[in-house]
Amino acid sequence: MDRYERAIAAAREDGPLWILCAALVELGGVVAVKGDERRAVALHAESAAIIRRTGLRRGIAYASNGLGAIARAGGDLERARQLHQEALEIVREVLGWSVPYTLAQLACAEARLGALDDAEAHLREASGLVLHAPQPATAALVLVGHALVALGRGRLERAALLLAAADAARERAGVVPLGAEQVEADLVRRAVEDRLAPAALRAAQAAGRGLSPDDALRLALG
Repeated sequence: MDRYERAIAAAREDGPLWILCAALVELGGVVAVKGDERRAVALHAESAAIIRRTGLRRGIAYASNGLGAIARAGGDLERARQLHQEALEIVREVLGWSVPYTLAQLACAEARLGALDDAEAHLREASGLVLHAPQPATAALVLVGHALVALGRGRLERAALLLAAADAARERAGVVPLGAEQVEADLVRRAVEDRLAPAALRAAQAAGRGLSPDDALRLALG
């Protein structure tokens, strides 16, 4: 949190503006996780005002994804879906490396809304992109999305396996899920722990943790 505060202070003095916008969005996400949603919204609003004034389209996408993540964490899934869709239109044009992450965020909102076919289509695209150009943290979120879809289709052992693969991918990458990503992983975790027999749960988790991120993605696609 202090790191983002320092980045914001420095960028206010010397720029560049896209660093200021990004830091405002990142800090907004952190304070939202800590429960200060009012400040999170204010930080995102400041970023959005700069973006509108300067026409930084990549900043619009960044802010929309950040607000979408806050909406997912708070359970406002229709708003999250809309925000991630807006971001996706932009990143497809100007920020190609961010496409799979945005697709995964959108798919998580769709899966939780019950739009499983839409979520699966977006996850398939994201999986293919990540397999072509690895992004470990994004791979983990894509796997959580696949686990949400499996849960929605009643495939509990598959959901447990994919979640375990996502957990392992994050541990290997040194990434800790925050905000919406933690909420969504916990949704799957609670469901499989409540509904699967202990032996079946342990077997699925062991199988998932034994997979590399690429192998887990290929399994999800299969």
